[in-house]
Amino acid sequence: MNKSRLGIILLSLSLSGCELVNRYKIVEVQQESQEVSEKPSANGFCVVTEEDPLLDNNCDLSYWLSFWIDNNNRSWVQRKNAIAMLGDGTFDKFRKILLSQGKGTPFQDRLRAQTWLDELMPLVSPWMKSFLKVLVYQPSQEMLEFESALTILSRVNGNQSAELEEQLQQIREQQQQIEQLLKIEASMMEKREGINQ
Repeated sequence: MNKSRLGIILLSLSLSGCELVNRYKIVEVQQESQEVSEKPSANGFCVVTEEDPLLDNNCDLSYWLSFWIDNNNRSWVQRKNAIAMLGDGTFDKFRKILLSQGKGTPFQDRLRAQTWLDELMPLVSPWMKSFLKVLVYQPSQEMLEFESALTILSRVNGNQSAELEEQLQQIREQQQQIEQLLKIEASMMEKREGINQ
């Protein structure tokens, strides 16, 4: 009797273990399907989720990449003039952000583009948000931090150069004073020798 109860208990435990394993596999498959659904859909490439997909190339990723690439090699003055002609609408703001990413963009203008991007982020699709963080926000943020560090180092170097120049000037003045004292001492020695002779 005890052996049969023990067998039944072991059998039920093994069956519940199999059930747990099967449940775990089901949960795992569900998680994988959710991860797949988080990849961009046809409208996942849209700049703004609230707008009509056809409006102003909203969901045309190739248009935006072409815009960015085409303007990347333009001079800052040309890009700055293009930015000045754009309005404050969502798509114009997105264009301004892309125009501010090229080489030669001054610190203040790159910083302003980061602010525009912060304003735009709540409006974009989740996938586009990740895309913008990786390709625009993070590189631009690193560039801003690098430029800030360079500015601080330049100031420190400038201050040290000024201090060094000031110290060199003090050393020159002290050398002149020492030379004058040596001349005075030499003339006094000559006078003493002249008196003693």
